[in-house]
This record gives sequence, C-alpha cells and structure tokens, in this order.
Amino acid sequence: MPANSVYAAGWRQGSVLEADLTPSAAVRGSDGTIENRSYDHSLWVLATQDCSLDQMKIDNAPCVELRQVHDESPPGNWGIHSRKFLLSRSNNHYVVDGKPAMFISPKLLCQGPCKRLYRIADSRVIAFKTWLGNRYDRPAVPDELVPLAKAIAETFKLEEHRTVGRQIRDMYMTFAGNAERREYSLYAVIVDDADGDEIRKWLAERSLEIPAELGVLVEAEAPRSDQVTLQLIESSYCVDLSQLTWADHPEADGAY
Repeated sequence: MPANSVYAAGWRQGSVLEADLTPSAAVRGSDGTIENRSYDHSLWVLATQDCSLDQMKIDNAPCVELRQVHDESPPGNWGIHSRKFLLSRSNNHYVVDGKPAMFISPKLLCQGPCKRLYRIADSRVIAFKTWLGNRYDRPAVPDELVPLAKAIAETFKLEEHRTVGRQIRDMYMTFAGNAERREYSLYAVIVDDADGDEIRKWLAERSLEIPAELGVLVEAEAPRSDQVTLQLIESSYCVDLSQLTWADHPEADGAY
C-alpha cells in the first residue's frame, strides 16, 4: 500500500462525507445554446473503488468520484436493482440513479474541508458495488410484456408496504406462456430473519389484484440471498416501476 494514498489516509468506497460542493449539468437553453445549471449539495458517498484509492496519490487531479446522498423519502427496500439504493436505514441515507456525480481531487478529499461521517456496513458496500454496475446493465422488457410488468410493479410497490418491505432485499419477476395465456413468477429475496412462508403468502395474495387477462401467477418464491442463482438474475426483471425499461416507449412512466 503506497504511504501517500487516499486509501492510506483512511478513505474507503462507501465512506459517507459532508462537503459543500456544487454539481452541475448541461442542458439546451431556450436560445439553442448550451446552458450549465448548478446547485449546492452537501452530503456525499465515495463511489471510487478501494483498489483505485489504494493507488491514488494525494494530488489535485479530479479523479475521486462522489455520489449524492439524500435522506428524504428513503426507499422501503434494500434492493440492488432499484433506482434508489439504501445506504443506511438508521440514517435514512440513500443514493438515486440519475443525480449528477461529482469528481473532486484527492487533495480536496484528504486535506480540504470534507468531513468524514461514517462508512456503510461491509454488506452494503458489496451491494453498492453491484448497484453501481447495474446502472449500465438493465434488460428491457419486451413490448408484449409491458402491460403485465407495469401491473406487477404497481402492485408490489414496497414503499407502500413498509412492514413487508423491510423483510425484502429485492424482487424479481420472470415470464412464460404465450399471447393466449401469459404466466409470471415472482421471487422476493428476503433478509436472513424473514419468514419465507409469510412472504410467499403475501406474494400470492397481492397477485390476485393483477387482472388475469394480463397474466397468471404460477410460482411465488422467497429465497435468501445465498439461494439466488445467476440464472435467475440473468433471466429476470426487477419488480420496480422506476427501474423497468422497455424499448420504443419513451413516453411511459418509469422508462428511461
């Protein structure tokens, strides 16, 4: 480990910090020219990976990535596929996909006015890495399945079912059948101390609200994280309206 590195200075991926910074974004102005818009934000999480921090000298090159942290209206689930990712439930801190990132220099981070608050739990750091990667790897729902996918996502908004939502880390759906009979399966990835039978019952009961002409539930499972297979992750879609994407539907809510 280099003695004069950001890592050696004690900073880690997942470190939450306080600093009055001014992120900006470029938009098209009313006169057709480029218009830069900026605003102040003071709560951040370090997104750069530890291996990079370990090799990063404390100089003034702006190479440290920060993501905005928010604390109003936190998500009801821990999920790694949601638009909002919960960093810490006790602090209600979370990050949001689509908010401008900020790049600062190691010298500003280590020697400037940045105040280190805490580092998120190791398990959340791993999940944070996955969440960051998922921002660029989201499968699009096929056109013919969009109505069913939207109905499922609307029915299972975990923010509206906080008691159950606290037991669920993520939710996935898979599809089968044909145009005459659409079938779907639901998988709620639960925390270690959750009651799997209770969650499966909840999935089945809530699914009754989805019109049968859109699709029929054929399987409801509540695996723990160590029971989730790579095949499931690769063949499923996230049950989160803000996370769903589909081709050629730019006007649809949640499609981006």
